Amino acid sequence: MPQSEHFMPTKILGVTVSSDDAHLVLLTKRSNGDFILEDQVTMNLQAGPRPAAYNTIHGQFKDYAEHNAVECVCIKGSAVSHGGTKQAHLHAAELRGVLQAAAIAAETEVRLVSKGVVSRRPGKRKVDDYLKDNAFWTGLNLSPVKKGLREAAFVAISEFTD
Repeated sequence: MPQSEHFMPTKILGVTVSSDDAHLVLLTKRSNGDFILEDQVTMNLQAGPRPAAYNTIHGQFKDYAEHNAVECVCIKGSAVSHGGTKQAHLHAAELRGVLQAAAIAAETEVRLVSKGVVSRRPGKRKVDDYLKDNAFWTGLNLSPVKKGLREAAFVAISEFTD
């Protein structure tokens, strides 16, 4: 659901996707600009035919967004593969599309965020440098975010850092 430019969501879901799973970090942004970690979870694509698995994860993601009153879903977008496109890259793109559709079905705003844009928002370092920097996460009061899910959180944080 498109929102006006002046709307500032408070429940934000950061998402990164691989070929077989989605990493989700649910944050609340307080009026003072601080983020609070509400939840972090990995949704795995079920075994078996991909169309049925996509249908299942679509329902799970939609239910999760609705149950948690998510206002904006920030999904790390596709990146060009310099090593050639492999099937896993295509499967991740398919799953990313399924999650976008599920977020729209849950009536949330959806933002696709490229890694290059993300790295320019909070400062001058590269994304990977922020992901490794424990002091950065402690400073945001988000040290409980699991290291493997930090990129999902960072996608959301970069979109809503003042």
